[in-house]
Amino acid sequence: MMAETMQHSTRSLSYIRSELNRIQTIAGTLSSIENQHFQDLTNLGDDRLNQIAVEEQSAARQLGEVKQICIALAQQVEQLEKSFQQGAGN
Repeated sequence: MMAETMQHSTRSLSYIRSELNRIQTIAGTLSSIENQHFQDLTNLGDDRLNQIAVEEQSAARQLGEVKQICIALAQQVEQLEKSFQQGAGN
């Protein structure tokens, strides 16, 4: 029963880590797009577009933070996985 619980926990952690990696990839892609929008909009020289560009830049920063949070959480989950696997191996 204990081994079964450990296996289930390891599978759950693996799934969580996989999803965090997926979110991190999506956030990174969106951040890059937002940065490109910022560059494109500021090059047009219109005041309203410059304001939109600043909003795009802010969104890019926030997405960058989401990416970093996902990386950190995935690393923590990986450590938990290793702990479960070591516990199951003993």
